[in-house]
Amino acid sequence: MSAMRIAVVDDSETFRAYLQGLLAGRGELSAFDTAGDCLVALADPAQPPVDLVLMDLIMPVMDGLEATRRIKADPATADVPVIMVTVSDDDASLSEAFAAGAMDYIQKPPRKPELLARVDSALRLKAAIDARKAREREIKAEKEYIAAILEYSHDGIAVAGPDGRFTFVSPGMERIFGLPADTYTTADRWLDIVFPDLAARDDLADIFHQRPAPGHVWRRLYPFADKNGQRRACQIHFSTMPSGDLILNIQDMTLFEKQKEDLVKKHNRHQKDLDAAAEIQQSLLPRRFTMSDALRFAWEFVPCHNIGGDIFNVFPLGPHHVGLYMLDVSGHGVASSLVAHSVYNFMHYQRSTLVDRSGGAIDVVPPETVLSRLNDEFPFTKFQKFFTIFYMTIDLRTGRAIYGNAGHPAPWHIPADGPMAELPERGPIIGLAGLPPIPPGELLLAPGDKLLAISDGLADSRDAKGESFGEERIAAIAAAQAQEPVDVLVTALRRAADDFRQAAPPRDDLSLLGVEFIRPKA
Repeated sequence: MSAMRIAVVDDSETFRAYLQGLLAGRGELSAFDTAGDCLVALADPAQPPVDLVLMDLIMPVMDGLEATRRIKADPATADVPVIMVTVSDDDASLSEAFAAGAMDYIQKPPRKPELLARVDSALRLKAAIDARKAREREIKAEKEYIAAILEYSHDGIAVAGPDGRFTFVSPGMERIFGLPADTYTTADRWLDIVFPDLAARDDLADIFHQRPAPGHVWRRLYPFADKNGQRRACQIHFSTMPSGDLILNIQDMTLFEKQKEDLVKKHNRHQKDLDAAAEIQQSLLPRRFTMSDALRFAWEFVPCHNIGGDIFNVFPLGPHHVGLYMLDVSGHGVASSLVAHSVYNFMHYQRSTLVDRSGGAIDVVPPETVLSRLNDEFPFTKFQKFFTIFYMTIDLRTGRAIYGNAGHPAPWHIPADGPMAELPERGPIIGLAGLPPIPPGELLLAPGDKLLAISDGLADSRDAKGESFGEERIAAIAAAQAQEPVDVLVTALRRAADDFRQAAPPRDDLSLLGVEFIRPKA
């Protein structure tokens, strides 16, 4: 109580000093010789509020009774307790003091224990009143805040008692459903008016009767009709209070559902475009057939998206040669697929890229020259993409294979009789200018030899634990299938990768191209 303020009002300077001495340590003390001065001080907003007044009964100009009446009449000071201090002890004086609003009465000269006991009691009362008033202000502010939330919230909130009657309906309910407050008398009336869909109405009626257990929340989406009969959608959260009352939190989902519907339509259109692009990309892959009696091939392709950045092909280069390539554009999806398609067009429709007819004969352009032209045609600054590519030409008459590799995973040479090995020559990727030229490689294929080109998506395939399929596993499977036809080899690798991923889609485009040299062309 040391922080509380006590005002002593008495026209006797001696008695004021006496009271102040008795009250030393009970709070901040201020003394007034007239009631008027005390009232002025109490009304001054610049002064700290007073918590207790010790008022003399008999004073000139204004006595203690009138001063007490004025203190109690002013809302700002009505809660300040007043203890009347006087020499009078008759019943009339007591009655008048209490009628004026005094909370206690003490006779002069007061004994210290009695005075301190009455002062402490009054200060406790004032502290309790202040605490109660502060809590009342907090509660009022909380109620006003909650009321403002309910007033301006777009959500609707309603409470229905166990008998199905609404005990509370927020303004948001009228905003959502466009119906006046008298619509929400009972749950049955509300359901009949708002929900024309019988299935929705029956489901809601069951919830009103069954009610979720306290602590559980049910959430469902329902169609409803607004005041104009327009069909809309709302989502309702149901929860039950310990009292058994059902709380409904209702959100207007009409716009959201419309946006979701539009998004689904856009997605479906986009998916159709992707499916069409995927069909086009699939059409660019080599057809499964035997290319003369000298060569056969097989392939597998699994894009990580509908369309990918991998592409490969096997094609004739005049009557005696075959060309094959596999490329992998950085990234995935539409942009990478478009660059891959551009490279395909450059390789196949600008014939001078792959063969030279200027001398009248058909001369096969060396792979290192083809890759150099690709590097000039597809700089990174033009497409913001780079790509790797392996390109090889095979002379079907002799089995002589010449190749160039621009950063692509090394292909495997699988001899008919002997250990398999990677083709070691490898240069920089396509699209980065100023790098060393791509070194050529050469290989002589014997009958029964196979070549296996793969994209990095095969080795990078991962299982559920994050382990990579890896080159060692590729080499082991290829070695085990070395004596099988090339289509069996390629299919075995594809199935092994699928099993390893446990049917999950690949993280990157997965491409396999196998070529088998059967015999020299006659």
